[in-house]
Amino acid sequence: MAKDMASLVANVSTNKSSKAKEYAHASEWPKCSIAGCPLPTTIKAEKQTCGYHHREHGFSADCITEAIKENHMFIKKYNEMIYWNVRTWNERAPQIMGWPVLPATELEMKLPTIYLNRLKQFIDKTITERAEEIYQGH
Repeated sequence: MAKDMASLVANVSTNKSSKAKEYAHASEWPKCSIAGCPLPTTIKAEKQTCGYHHREHGFSADCITEAIKENHMFIKKYNEMIYWNVRTWNERAPQIMGWPVLPATELEMKLPTIYLNRLKQFIDKTITERAEEIYQGH
């Protein structure tokens, strides 16, 4: 009986459906199709792009890519923070409230979604403004 249970448990991870194996080997959402962009695809339209590059092309797209690269650390931090649990938010409150770039308020620490929304708006605005500066030749 123990041997039968051991073989059942051993086969649990190997008896995946073919669809599950297919998804495990190929990402349905690859990197943005704009050259050099480090972000994953978030929009599947005529081209597969990230939200920043949607409907952008040529030099404008290059400027956006450069702005994304310059601010990629903020994007990575945001993507990490959206998965934090209550304990992590409480542990990191002093650092977030003291962050000179975009300090959180006490209310935002109680309701982290408010801070996450403000952080995402900050990131989007920073990338848009920086891309425009690059485009204008600064």
